[in-house]
Amino acid sequence: MTADIQIETLVKGKGNKASTGKRVTVHYEGSLASGEVFDASRTRGDPFSFELGAGQVIEGWEQGVKGMKIGEVRKLTIPPNLGYGETGAGDVIPPNASLIFEVELVDVTEPIRLGNKSPKSFLKAKKEGAVIIDIRQESEWKQTGIIAGAKTITAFDLNGKIHKNFRADFLAVVPSKNTQILLYCLIGKRSAGLGNALINQLGYQNVCHLTSGIQGWEQDGYKTVKYK
Repeated sequence: MTADIQIETLVKGKGNKASTGKRVTVHYEGSLASGEVFDASRTRGDPFSFELGAGQVIEGWEQGVKGMKIGEVRKLTIPPNLGYGETGAGDVIPPNASLIFEVELVDVTEPIRLGNKSPKSFLKAKKEGAVIIDIRQESEWKQTGIIAGAKTITAFDLNGKIHKNFRADFLAVVPSKNTQILLYCLIGKRSAGLGNALINQLGYQNVCHLTSGIQGWEQDGYKTVKYK
C-alpha cells in the first residue's frame, strides 16, 4: 500500500527556489513517529547538500524539498514507501517506519561536478597547492610507481567496497571540504566513482580526477617516482 507525503510550511521563505537540477543546501532534524530524533544537521554544525532530482536522497525528500524558497522551513511527514520502506536503514531507522523531518532551505546553487583533468592540467593544479591522492592498492603503487607528491590512500578493498581505513586516512590529509583534491587510479574509473561520491554524498566542493589515470599519464610521457 502506498501513501502520500504530508507537507506543512512552518516558515515562509523568499528568493531562489529549489528546483530539479539545482544543488540545495538544508539544515534538518529527522525523527520517528514516536518523537525519537535519529539525526540532526545543526547538532553537527554541518548542513547537508544534494542535487535535487538526481536520486541522491529518499523520494520523500525529493518531493518535500522541491519548490521551497531560501529561508523556508517545512515539516515533512514521509510514509515508508517514500522513505526506507521494508528494509529500514541500519540500526537507526526500523523497517516500515514513517519519518518526520523539519527542513530549512539554506541555499540554492548550481550543482558541483567532478572536474576532469589531463596530465598537463593535473600538474598545474598540483603546483597551485592541490592535494593529490593515489587511491589504488599497494601492489599497484609498487608496480607502476606514483606521481611525485601524491598521498597513497587505498580507497577500495579487493571486493570493491570502501576500504576500512579510507575515511580516517583521507580526513588526515584533507583539511576541509573546500580543499582542492586531485584523485587518480589506474585508468580513471575508480577515481571517477570516488570523486562523485565525495561531492554528492559528503559535500566536498572542489574535486577533480585524472581522467586517463596513471596509465594515460605514462603513455603521455610523464614520469612517476618509486613507491617506498
